[in-house]
Amino acid sequence: MTLRERIGVVKMGSDPAILNGMGIWERLKNRLGAKSPAFAPVPEELWLRILLQHRIFSGLVDVDKALLRDLSARFLATKKFLPVGGASASQELMLAVATQACLPLLGLDLRWYRDFTTIYLTPQAYTVTQTVEAKGGIIHEYEDEFAGEAFALGPVALSIPDIHASGRGDGYNVVIHEMAHKLDGLDGAYDGCPPLHQGMDGCAWTKEFSLAFEDFRKNAARAGRRKGRVSIDVYGAEGPDEFFAICCEYFWEMPRVLLKEYPGVYEQLALFFRRDPAAWQR
Repeated sequence: MTLRERIGVVKMGSDPAILNGMGIWERLKNRLGAKSPAFAPVPEELWLRILLQHRIFSGLVDVDKALLRDLSARFLATKKFLPVGGASASQELMLAVATQACLPLLGLDLRWYRDFTTIYLTPQAYTVTQTVEAKGGIIHEYEDEFAGEAFALGPVALSIPDIHASGRGDGYNVVIHEMAHKLDGLDGAYDGCPPLHQGMDGCAWTKEFSLAFEDFRKNAARAGRRKGRVSIDVYGAEGPDEFFAICCEYFWEMPRVLLKEYPGVYEQLALFFRRDPAAWQR
């Protein structure tokens, strides 16, 4: 039985009617101000160890560190970690996921992760059979290796080795990548544009991301033919949704790289996340 079969959900792209129906209930709960469940604070020794192990937290000011610690404790109280395939979940591993998942929420809140409660932990990256339709209606199948996955109206899956490889400030972060997909899909469409805040210019977002994505695709293609170079993971060329998720990784892991390559995209993400991580590195 595959991981997807064990989880029993479909991947991104669920029926918008289902999303809209849930949206009514979510708006009602938010309006009523539903109380958060009781949560245990993060132990001091464990907290300090997590901060030291993950370079991406080194630039945080004390106020944001305190906020991140509180968000992480609430995250752990509201999410369920389920190891599969012989994996195990230590307290330190779960906190590593929580802190990295909550880093993008420093300027937001936990309601942005309201559409899932379960996080599956796999002992390694897993293989998924992908299907694509070529010209003439010919169907091709191929095997793809996933380090993580975000399911529509359902859980998140994360590979434990990839969790350990995240947060080192090198541009790779499977936790932030999959959480970015969750943010992106809150409006029912996985298109590289999450629900924007009031006052943000949707046209500006679309313009900056569209121009950057087209440029990035061309650069990635040249790099594939060994005629060019890209500073950002070429997986972002898979589609607007993956480009958004990859940009979120770099925004928090290597913000100055993203700022240099695509300043317009960086500016839009800074407006959305209400933080400027490049300033921390300065």
